[in-house]
Amino acid sequence: MSCCSGGYCQFKFPEGPPLVDNAVSNLEATYQFLPYGTLLQKGETVRIWMESGKAKTVFIEEKIALQIMDNGPEAVNPDERQNFPWQLIALDSGFSYEDLMDWKHHPLYSPEENAVLLRFNHPIEVKPSLKMIWLKWLYKIRNL
Repeated sequence: MSCCSGGYCQFKFPEGPPLVDNAVSNLEATYQFLPYGTLLQKGETVRIWMESGKAKTVFIEEKIALQIMDNGPEAVNPDERQNFPWQLIALDSGFSYEDLMDWKHHPLYSPEENAVLLRFNHPIEVKPSLKMIWLKWLYKIRNL
């Protein structure tokens, strides 16, 4: 996969959980708007990725089917209709807020495709304490 036309930044993702369909703007993204849907399901372990080739494993906490209305995307299921933070969703997904709210008139809009919104749950990453780092270093010295 290449992220630029010159082929200068070619990269391959290592084996692991499936990748989400589109890139996110940062690896701490909580939401992702996918205009053409996805086969990924709620509860699945996936990897979000950036165009730079970095990836992070996360869980899909929610998959919400969207219908594109004149005033912006809206959840299909009435039980899931809530006030989503569309500015954050646009930022995480790499779209401008105006494009997202006016997706029905966007040149990439396809009425045959069902858009979805994914909400991710990031696993807790344990940061090593100074003691753990020190013991690891001592262990390496001992085994030289």
